[in-house]
Amino acid sequence: MNIWMVAREYAGIAEAGGVKNVTCSISEALCAQGQKVTLFIPLYGCTDLSGISNFTCLWHQPVIITVQEKKIHVSFSHGIKNGVDVVFVGHKRFSEKKGVYTYTKSEELENPGHRHGCGHEDVQFLNTLFQKAVVAYGSTCSDTEKPDVIHCHDATAAMVPIFLEHYKKNNSYYRSFYDSTKSIITIHNAGSGYHHEYSSMEEAVFLTGLSQKELERGLNHGCIEPFLLSADYACMTTVSPEYAKEIVDGRQDSGGLSFFFKDRNIPLTGITNGIDYERYNPLNTVVSALPFAYNPIASDFLGKYKCRQFFLEKYASHDVKVAGKGITKHGYLAVKDENTVFVTYHGRVVTQKGIPVLLEAAKILLKENLSVKFIFIGQGEQTLEEKLVKFSLEHKGNAIYFNGYDKALSRLCIAAADIAVMPSEFEPCGTEDFIAQIFGTIPVAHATGGLQKIVNTETGFLYDSNTPKILAGILRSLITIYLNIGNDAFDTMKAFAASYIKKEFSWKKVAGQYIELYKGASTN
Repeated sequence: MNIWMVAREYAGIAEAGGVKNVTCSISEALCAQGQKVTLFIPLYGCTDLSGISNFTCLWHQPVIITVQEKKIHVSFSHGIKNGVDVVFVGHKRFSEKKGVYTYTKSEELENPGHRHGCGHEDVQFLNTLFQKAVVAYGSTCSDTEKPDVIHCHDATAAMVPIFLEHYKKNNSYYRSFYDSTKSIITIHNAGSGYHHEYSSMEEAVFLTGLSQKELERGLNHGCIEPFLLSADYACMTTVSPEYAKEIVDGRQDSGGLSFFFKDRNIPLTGITNGIDYERYNPLNTVVSALPFAYNPIASDFLGKYKCRQFFLEKYASHDVKVAGKGITKHGYLAVKDENTVFVTYHGRVVTQKGIPVLLEAAKILLKENLSVKFIFIGQGEQTLEEKLVKFSLEHKGNAIYFNGYDKALSRLCIAAADIAVMPSEFEPCGTEDFIAQIFGTIPVAHATGGLQKIVNTETGFLYDSNTPKILAGILRSLITIYLNIGNDAFDTMKAFAASYIKKEFSWKKVAGQYIELYKGASTN
């Protein structure tokens, strides 16, 4: 099959959230199974071309599209990354951006109105431009380049099927070229704030050039939703069967999407994301980015505890002020007794991840004078970052917070810990449970969405009611077992979990499920 992947981020090219890893891994896995995959992605000012081979600055013919009632020229570049053809969509509005979705510190210095961490003010222009350009690219292709499938990732690409339908209705060439093309949309996160909706019917008409009649199916509380608009013309998927059920059943805050999925009887297929074990394998320090090697599958954890000691000496001690590139440290760990349990949180610092629940649970445990240390690393919402800073400073010696992101340090924080906590209010799929299990760290998670791929009491622990008291209770039980038995208390579970992840969640296996989905999907 000839598969077009459409995404605004991709690992190793332009990175932002978790979508980058999924689009990269599924594309490469499909290529490895003999499929032809072409990725479409904007050419940003922050695009990393170092891993691109055979880069061609001008590829195919430029196209002219209409956005905001203006004719806009768009060019294309091309390269190859690990077998995936990459078509870069070129326009000044992309090339001037130094971040995929948000402004950087340097952009704020240039223009104080572009505050660091805030979304681009022209985001809807960018999304519309990108998606229309992908569809218009077909006018530059030969028949041999016809896509069998266009796979669109998240709301920033979810308008492609309706633009495709519009172009086909109004142009015989597009009708012929895309006559047998199937559209797939994967919802990576349906939570409020991830919809990239148009704020009004007027804005949607002005930006897209579509009629009110074409847009009205996307109405949701006055906004125009890309996911709802394209649902009539695409096969809808999300990143775990559990999350799909929660959306369709209305059990999650999805900004109104659940009501429409249920009311319109829109099918939603859940395919759980995979993980490439070899990109994290703790036996290989080159890929794991850890200072010492070890093998959880073989119950060899000596290197894990060497990693912990390295972490405590090089990063967590009182006199280390800056722990890594782009990292600010708050608090420190003072470990007097080797019989100490380490609990970590690594991920985005946002409300969705249940940070307030975790902090209150940690306060409960520390008041009980248990021999436990808390490690936090991540960045996100300013108010939650401030709460983590305050907590770590109030509990010096028992808590440390690394504000920012550094791959090596992030992985070290997970590997050095005994328990990784994931108190998410909702979670489409999650990768931190995967990484924890690969590194021989026990995951403790709220039983929601994709986190339910943890097999309770076999590969980790799940709890139902997401309250500080409940979370503190399960952590207290595990900490007590660790303190009474020692580091090897859960070695059998950790070995099984690492083996289970490697076997059951390979991208090769996931790619096979997508191939079957592509074959069964209906044509627009």
